[in-house]
Amino acid sequence: MRRASLFALSGIFLGLPLRAAAAEPPPLPADATTPPASETAPATGDAPPTLPSGDPGAVAPPAGAEGTAGGEVSGAVSGDLSGSTNTTTEAPTPGPEVEVPAPAPPKPRSDKQPGMVQGRREPAINSLRGGLGLYHTTLADVGGRHTVRVRLHTDFFRKEGFIYNSDEHGPDQQGRVRGTVNIGYSPFKWGELFLAVHSQASRNARAQPGRQDQTNQFALGDLDFGIKGAHRFVKGGAIGLGGQLGIGLLSGTSRLLTDKVNFNIDFLFTVDVRYLTKKQVPVRFTTNIGWILDNSGKLIDFEKFTDPTSREVSRFALGVAPSRVRMRYGLDFPVRLGKEGKFGLDPIVELAWDVATAEMPAFFQAGASPSPLPRSSLWGTVGLRANVIAGLHLDAAVDIGMVSPNFEYGPPVAPWQVILGLGWSIDPNPVVKEVPAPVTSEPLPAPAVVEGRVVGQVLDNTGAPVAGAKVRFPGAASNAILTDDQGNFTSYRFPEGQVAIQVELANKATKDATADIKAGEDTQLTITMDVANTPPVGILDGAFTDEAGAPVLVTLSVSGNGVDEPFTSTEGGLIRLELPAGDYFGIARAPGFEDKSLRFTVTPGEQFTTVKESLRRATPVETPLVSGKGKKLRLKKAIRYTSANGVDDKSAALVEQLAAFLNTHPEYEEIEIGVHTDDRGNPKQRSSERADAVRSALLAKGVSPDRVTANGYGDNSPVAVNLTAAGRAKNNRTVIKVTRYKGETTAPAKAPKAGKKAAEPAAPSP
Repeated sequence: MRRASLFALSGIFLGLPLRAAAAEPPPLPADATTPPASETAPATGDAPPTLPSGDPGAVAPPAGAEGTAGGEVSGAVSGDLSGSTNTTTEAPTPGPEVEVPAPAPPKPRSDKQPGMVQGRREPAINSLRGGLGLYHTTLADVGGRHTVRVRLHTDFFRKEGFIYNSDEHGPDQQGRVRGTVNIGYSPFKWGELFLAVHSQASRNARAQPGRQDQTNQFALGDLDFGIKGAHRFVKGGAIGLGGQLGIGLLSGTSRLLTDKVNFNIDFLFTVDVRYLTKKQVPVRFTTNIGWILDNSGKLIDFEKFTDPTSREVSRFALGVAPSRVRMRYGLDFPVRLGKEGKFGLDPIVELAWDVATAEMPAFFQAGASPSPLPRSSLWGTVGLRANVIAGLHLDAAVDIGMVSPNFEYGPPVAPWQVILGLGWSIDPNPVVKEVPAPVTSEPLPAPAVVEGRVVGQVLDNTGAPVAGAKVRFPGAASNAILTDDQGNFTSYRFPEGQVAIQVELANKATKDATADIKAGEDTQLTITMDVANTPPVGILDGAFTDEAGAPVLVTLSVSGNGVDEPFTSTEGGLIRLELPAGDYFGIARAPGFEDKSLRFTVTPGEQFTTVKESLRRATPVETPLVSGKGKKLRLKKAIRYTSANGVDDKSAALVEQLAAFLNTHPEYEEIEIGVHTDDRGNPKQRSSERADAVRSALLAKGVSPDRVTANGYGDNSPVAVNLTAAGRAKNNRTVIKVTRYKGETTAPAKAPKAGKKAAEPAAPSP
């Protein structure tokens, strides 16, 4: 018992769980007496010590520990944790019963992973001008794969006596406003691309005589883009290492064109304490160390300034700085709030230190104190970033200037600067949540037994496959299956046993069959019908005339019951067709007449279905720009074309009248569209495309494609020299030539008087 007590005390001082002393009862209160051995150590077979009824979570001490017999607790303990322990092997006098408190239940383990929100990487946005990060510090992280980040920010300050402060003329009034749009994308697991566009406006008002700089100066549209690589390791992401390469395109003050180029390289290191602590303490430390080759000093010729103050004001307004080492140190505290961590707050503290690496001439202004760090620019940043909803971020910060370099080693550091930002992080990856299945005491229903199928073919009595036959399974399935072009079908799955099958052809012939379904197998079946799959047919007998009763040659387009094709009548307007029985829709067309729509039903058998229709002559269309005489067609205007060799809108009316003329004059059975061009470019291609464009326009207006051909002759047949604009204009021409002509068509005949027969119209083209 003394060894178990020592284990317990050692565990208390070391902060370890009291597993080694589990067999020893816990210490008694100070006012409790030592229980008798007869009550604390019952003999084998007796009931174990009684637990307090008021503690529902209490459990009995574990059985089988040292000092037990048959799984019961034996021995006694008195005193407190001061180190005094009394054990006895003799049964003391009876005393009060001891209540053994139950050990506290273990805390449930948290499965929430640091840096994750609802199954995704927590939303984050880019730094002011680089990749994913804080304000001036870039994190050694690239965010979730395929994440897109958009950030907009502005910063501003105003200061009196910032660069110039004269006892005679007073101090200057300096103000500056900057703005940046930063876009980042993570195409790879360890890689990120970023692009930033930024501009600034600076105003320095002072009463200095002989100043050479402008009061307002602008730096327009500088562009930074780069690539960052980073990898997180140690406990799933506690340590991050990475690097960043960037290029800056400087546009100057007067135009949005690249004048000079900057280059920078940075080493990135991040420690995320959330991954290293059990309670996921929200602390993150980041540092960047890098170097930038800065060519902004070459944007303009600063040697032209004879006034040093004007030169330095201009350098500050344009953000001119020498090449330098850049060091950034950031400490932030990313906290997730709300249900499932949907909202976030991130207080941020940063320190930025730039050290110029180039030798620069000294510039001294009367009354100015030299910098304690001649080459250094040093400032701190304090800010707060809020992940408001989803990936939307709002942030605000203040830069606090600490050390400005001597002039020429960099622009002076603003004493203060307000930063306001808005960002949005878009993560296209879906969120996958594991939802526990509901626990039910009711047994799940047994799965349906679906074992086999019927794979068959339907043939008619000639052995030909029957397409479109309906295959039904009476009593087993209500839907019918249609056979394919080869008469094949595959049934639903059915339980093992016999299934009834019924086949119906298009002519309503049916046949019944059965198939034996076998477990896990496809039953092959061929069903041969007793009749051929020939649907019943009937005869259509049609006659077509004009309004006066004279026969008209027509083309009848018939659709229905698997039929969709045109049929031509005789010159006497008669037509006879054998069609499958059923309902049909038809359109009768004839040159010079309006289309006639009709519906009819063909009945099976030898009885004819008679259709008699009268067509009305179409009203002649006015075509003042197109005329014809004999075998010649004449266009009163030239067809114009676009730069893409299409018909110009100015010639649309001309082409439309040409199409109307051809539709109402069937005697012009075929025409050729011949296009000629000058010798510029590719004459053959240009002329062919123009001819095809005219033909397509005519076909779109209803002209039959058999009546129009198109040919491009290029510059093979010039009618003038191509040395002048007038000559080229003559060579660019379109010629409409009639290649097949059949007689002349008179004006539409008037209705005959009573007792007279209408004149026979001229035979139209087939």
